[in-house]
Amino acid sequence: MATAAQPAPERGSLHIFGHRDFALFFTAASISNGGSWMQLVAVQALMYDLTHRGSWLGLSTVVTLVPAVILTPYAGVLADRVSRQTILQITQTVQMSMAFTMWGLYVSHVITPWWIIGLGFINGVATGFQTSAWQSFVPLLVPADEMLQAVRLNSVQFTLARAIGPALGGIVVRFGGIGAAILCNAVTYLLVIATLLVVHPRVSKMSSRLQGVMAGLIQGARYMWHRRPLRLAVLLALAASTFGQSLQYIASALSERLFNHSSEGNAGLLTALGVGALLSSGFTVKMGDRLRRSTQTLVSIVLFITSITLLAVTHSYQLGQVAYFLAGVAHLQMAVALNTLIQGTVPDEYRGRAMSFYLLGILAGIPLGSQLLGSLGDAIGFRETLLFDAAAFAAVLVALIVSGWWRDLDATPEQIQISHAAAVGTQR
Repeated sequence: MATAAQPAPERGSLHIFGHRDFALFFTAASISNGGSWMQLVAVQALMYDLTHRGSWLGLSTVVTLVPAVILTPYAGVLADRVSRQTILQITQTVQMSMAFTMWGLYVSHVITPWWIIGLGFINGVATGFQTSAWQSFVPLLVPADEMLQAVRLNSVQFTLARAIGPALGGIVVRFGGIGAAILCNAVTYLLVIATLLVVHPRVSKMSSRLQGVMAGLIQGARYMWHRRPLRLAVLLALAASTFGQSLQYIASALSERLFNHSSEGNAGLLTALGVGALLSSGFTVKMGDRLRRSTQTLVSIVLFITSITLLAVTHSYQLGQVAYFLAGVAHLQMAVALNTLIQGTVPDEYRGRAMSFYLLGILAGIPLGSQLLGSLGDAIGFRETLLFDAAAFAAVLVALIVSGWWRDLDATPEQIQISHAAAVGTQR
């Protein structure tokens, strides 16, 4: 079996900006994803102003991400068979069209909650096909021995967008209105589309097209299931997105219900989250491979629990921002630890499918968590709901420590193969 590329020794992550294609894609993606966060701030505020219900925020998230959950495993098979570059060109064009359509509906004063949900559903379909291709495309923009640096910086790119986007979104909404934020997002897609036309990724090993789609999907599922560290990464991604990352999508409701701010106060909370993630990413880039994945993960869960508990007990908007800051630190560390575990141990012909199952955990957890938190918040109160959320996440931490599974997060490619052989032997 092919082995995954290892990180180049004694090289800092910033070295790979010397590769033109990676630098171009990183820059365009940072701006475009920042635009997406601008629109998230604007549309969250718009939806809450139209409905005044936290459950609607949860529903809009569910409808956007459920198509992605359903399609992501199949998209992983597709990403291992056809040009990931072509997939991204198509999906980015669809998402740009949806953003321009939403802007047109808003400025025409005909936007409704159901329009937002309908456009979000189509956007979710594009996301389902895009996410695996995106994650497995980035390593192809640098030499194989610098792959993990590219993976880390791809996480930083999303973090940079998360830090800048909400802040700019809040400013644009305040001075230009919600429509201006949506239009800015639509325009930024052009940067990524143009970049995809000029970059030249290295040729990757593809899985056979003679194999049926379902057979390829089952093969990828077996590959992940028989390797406990990879299986654990998917489960932790599900837990982190359900109990932690979903807080991003109900920020408008928390701003008003917990802190008596307007729904547009979500911009300040999400900006704090982004700043925390950005500072955390700088630390991660500096540390490189010296930071153990198990340490990153355990600390992340503790920070998530602290963040959620602080939100539940404070009445101060400023302390609420501190809580979101801690959540941003936690999210970045968790994402880097789990992403590098998978990308660093999976050969290229399986990478699209491996990432699809990892992303499936994230994409399933966000709508599950946001709908649960939004609906329970409306029914019993958001403070009580957040305390329940923190307790559930604490149970995950206890299970991880008591079982000793946290050690699997530091597994090398060779240890993962031993884990696979042991699992197969047990079945026999």
